[in-house]
Amino acid sequence: MFIEWALTAALAASIVTYMVVNETLDRADTAIYDALMQLGQREPLDDIVIIAIDNHSLQTLGRWPWPRVLHSDLLNILAKAKPKAVAYDVLFVEPDANPQADLKLAAAMKAAGPVYLPLLIDVPGPNGAAALAIEPAGPLKLAAAGVGQVNLHFDRDGAARSVFIGESDGERRWLHLMELVRRGALGLAPPSAAELVPELRSDEALRDGRMLIPFAGPPGHFRTVSFVDVVRGEVPEAVFHNRLVLIGATGEGLGDRYPTPLTSETEVMSGVELQANILDALLTGRAISPAHTAWVLALALLPLAVLMAGLLRLRPRANMVLGLVLIAATLALSAALLIFLRVWAPPAAAIAGLALVYPIWSWRRLEAASAYMVDELDALAREPHILPQPALEAPPLADDVIGRQVALMQQAVRNMRDLRRFMSDTLDGLPDPTLVADADGGVLIANDTAERLFARLGQPTPVGRRMEEVIGVFNVPAAENGDDADGEVAAPDGATYHMRYRAFSDSTGAFTGWITRFTDITAMKTAARQREQVLELLSHDMRSPQASILALLAEDRGQGISQPTVQRVEGYARRTLALADNFVNLARAESERYALEVVNLSDILLDAIDDLWPQSRAKSIEVHAEGGDEEHLVMADRTLMTRALINLIDNAIKYSEPKTRIDCQVATLGEGPEAKVVCTVRDQGRGMSPSSLAHLFERFQRVIPAGGRQVSGVGLGLTFVQTVVLRHGGQITCDSVLDQGSCFTVTLPPADHDETARA
Repeated sequence: MFIEWALTAALAASIVTYMVVNETLDRADTAIYDALMQLGQREPLDDIVIIAIDNHSLQTLGRWPWPRVLHSDLLNILAKAKPKAVAYDVLFVEPDANPQADLKLAAAMKAAGPVYLPLLIDVPGPNGAAALAIEPAGPLKLAAAGVGQVNLHFDRDGAARSVFIGESDGERRWLHLMELVRRGALGLAPPSAAELVPELRSDEALRDGRMLIPFAGPPGHFRTVSFVDVVRGEVPEAVFHNRLVLIGATGEGLGDRYPTPLTSETEVMSGVELQANILDALLTGRAISPAHTAWVLALALLPLAVLMAGLLRLRPRANMVLGLVLIAATLALSAALLIFLRVWAPPAAAIAGLALVYPIWSWRRLEAASAYMVDELDALAREPHILPQPALEAPPLADDVIGRQVALMQQAVRNMRDLRRFMSDTLDGLPDPTLVADADGGVLIANDTAERLFARLGQPTPVGRRMEEVIGVFNVPAAENGDDADGEVAAPDGATYHMRYRAFSDSTGAFTGWITRFTDITAMKTAARQREQVLELLSHDMRSPQASILALLAEDRGQGISQPTVQRVEGYARRTLALADNFVNLARAESERYALEVVNLSDILLDAIDDLWPQSRAKSIEVHAEGGDEEHLVMADRTLMTRALINLIDNAIKYSEPKTRIDCQVATLGEGPEAKVVCTVRDQGRGMSPSSLAHLFERFQRVIPAGGRQVSGVGLGLTFVQTVVLRHGGQITCDSVLDQGSCFTVTLPPADHDETARA
């Protein structure tokens, strides 16, 4: 790539250099210059006054050329006004037929003050000479304060935009007439003999000191009076007093009219007004110097070098912005040099170079990218396919580059889509929830089973989320980069899953992400747990009462069973029956399908209190219910939920002292998605220690009250309550303080509106 970049840079630099040296874009540069001139119009110097040989004067004084006596009369009138200087833009190179007329005009010139006359440089000169300088007639030359050239320089479009301060024929150097006027107006010394000697003798006319004209405005911008009005005395002398007076032709048909940057296609500017613009620029210091070719070339190559550096390092969009910024900066720099330093550095070559190099480089980059794409697609097409391939159309001819690229791309896209469809169908067909994540942990794919799993857990779709956030519902951390992991996790709904991480890599062996699978082992775990519970029941809790009965009967030896013995046997039997009942209820609560319906939790609470009325009355315990008059609807299995509340209130009665109080309350807290139905059972018993609370809901755990008082039970009641509550999507907690009582809180999700409507 670097070689192509270097070749592109060299080609662009060569093109820009050629355009700068040969002024290829001269038309574009002059258009920019003209636009800046339009923006830079200003008021001219008030010291410059033009006396125009206009159409009105020609109609009044007769056809051109006029007798020199009219010029003598004009200068005599100006002599009275005492101008600072007078310059004629009219050639007097031929002597008048009447010698007295030339002498009279010469005397008028001396009387009017410093009067400057133009000369004619005829190119080519006679006898093979490069040029011939024709000066004013003898007496006029002697009377003139200075003689200078008034030649203009025309660009390729025919417009006058510049002049040369010095011109020569190889023998003598002539300063521009307006330069002489400037020196005279400022009181400077006339040009020395050394200034009038050309630096280089040559057979060709030499020009030096090119100056671009900063036009003050369009034609008619300078103060102008008619020649005939001055001669008739109709113009006040104050108009000319201590001012610079330029006299020249403006009338139509006199030929001294030229197009300029500030003239329209149908408008021209007179030669004398051009001279006025030149004099205005020289006096105000606004003269514009064209930049040396070397500086113009540097201005053109510098932004090109910046853009080439950007093409090597930046993105295409950034390079486009950089190119536009460089074009704007080049224009701004050129304008700034013109406005502030009075130097004109043409920007067209620089802009053309910037505009040219971007498409060239883009073409080369596109060509390289296209070749790379074809090579890679060819290699991809030659690789063995995972899926069966359909019959393909005949490939395009080798010389059809675009057609071949399109065919290869279509084949690659079709293969990619088929492979993606195959992978999607495969994942969706898996029975286990499966997630695919990238190396950063973002989930890319979730099969249908995974979507259903997380929806059931109340989680949003895993796709687009972080893996640690997704599996956070199982309270396990995400795997480290490239690590495999296995383990059992528990879902909030009580289900158990075997979660397995497997890292996968790309074709280079680099780690790119994980595949995570969740296998539901809840049934297996439940079966194993129940099997162990049955073994435990058979080996201990159900065998021990029976062994006790046998021991008592053997001890009696048939002599009759006493009443205390009967009571003890009856107690063991009752304990056995209670244990069996609790175990059956717990097994049903854990494994059977619930018959869910919309029920009023307040009604269930009242039913439970009513069922336990004999027990509470026997201990003189007041059971108080709040919220029973209001509806607090939940989706529940009425039988199991009633049994669960009976267990809670029964425990409160058992562990409470006589003549105490138990408060039961049902309430709905929150609104909308945050709503929940809460049932609390609070007693005034002896309470529990933190160590007892930690194992409260475990199987066969019983709390021994203070004082060692025996309380009937087998330790499965609270386990049953917790199982029922959890399978209803709720939770149960217990707050207890020693000597202050305990409070059990059951929280259940409310029945939604659709379920309530169906009920």
